Amino acid sequence: MPVLRDLHPWGAVRAALPREGPSVVRIVVAAAVSWQVCVWLGATQPPVYAVVVPLVAIRDAPGSALNVSLARLVGVVAGLAVGIGVLAWLRPSALTVALVLAVALAIGMVLRIGDTLNVQVAVSALLVFANSDPSSYAVARLWETAVGAVVTVVLSPLLLPTNPARTFVAALRGVADGAAEDLLLAADLPVDPADPAREDLAARLTDRSHRRDDAARQLPGQLASARRAVRLHPLWRRRHTAELAVLEEPAAAAPEITELVRTHVTDVVELGRRPDTCAWWAGTAPRTRAVVRPLADAVAAGLKGTPDRGALAEAAAAVDAHAAADHSALGGLIRRPLRRAERVLTALAGPDRPAGRGGSGP
Repeated sequence: MPVLRDLHPWGAVRAALPREGPSVVRIVVAAAVSWQVCVWLGATQPPVYAVVVPLVAIRDAPGSALNVSLARLVGVVAGLAVGIGVLAWLRPSALTVALVLAVALAIGMVLRIGDTLNVQVAVSALLVFANSDPSSYAVARLWETAVGAVVTVVLSPLLLPTNPARTFVAALRGVADGAAEDLLLAADLPVDPADPAREDLAARLTDRSHRRDDAARQLPGQLASARRAVRLHPLWRRRHTAELAVLEEPAAAAPEITELVRTHVTDVVELGRRPDTCAWWAGTAPRTRAVVRPLADAVAAGLKGTPDRGALAEAAAAVDAHAAADHSALGGLIRRPLRRAERVLTALAGPDRPAGRGGSGP
């Protein structure tokens, strides 16, 4: 049974290995190098603080190693200053701990890197309390953390780095193909409301279209992160800068397209279910299918940055034919998201627009 296999822990490990294995390798190598560099620089105690930096800093997110390493280093310096300063005036107590935490967290709000609170300030300040010699502890903590941060920032882009450009392109293609498939599935949904399979198919299709819409709304942010990472990496910069620039407009248009697809799916499900509209939908479904099939091809191509002008011309002509054959309010309702999607994709295709009236009405 596939469900039971999926729940097996070794199955989970095998599934996660391609995704998390490179990060494990990067962390282990950077930690070992950080340790050895500290030994060469004369560490007299095990340089654990240097090893902690790659453990918390290396992530799959582009630029995360640099951001987290800087946040950690700045937080260590500020936290050590707070801890040592407070202990110079007060003895350890619950009140002292509360004071240190309040001051450290306030500083962490100021020294934030990105949009998150820098809790490293509070952590470093509290660790001063656990050491019998705060001054020597502070020196070791500071320079070992600095070594770990430098090693992590230098090695992270070189050790099996996750290519954010490829990740973004794969996500964009997944949204494009998925939105096209959702359109086709809606077109092929059984028109008989008494069909026992219809409700299950409709529920799954509705869920798919919602998830696709959520994924599309993440694309502009993923593209921005990918472009930042590409600028920082010499090999990626040469290979992916132009590719990502071409995909900026499709990524921006994707959320509108998936919202229109989701709206169309909702309309098809509802009109085919209601007793007062199901007969109308059964009669108009073939005409709607004639619009959806070329439009699905145009969606898949346009959101990948390779517009299919032939499919767009066919979809525009099919929408016009649909409008000429059905002047009803329900006809306008079912056409509206399809016509809007055709217009968005036509604008995305550029100046060589396909033929087709594309009038102002639905």
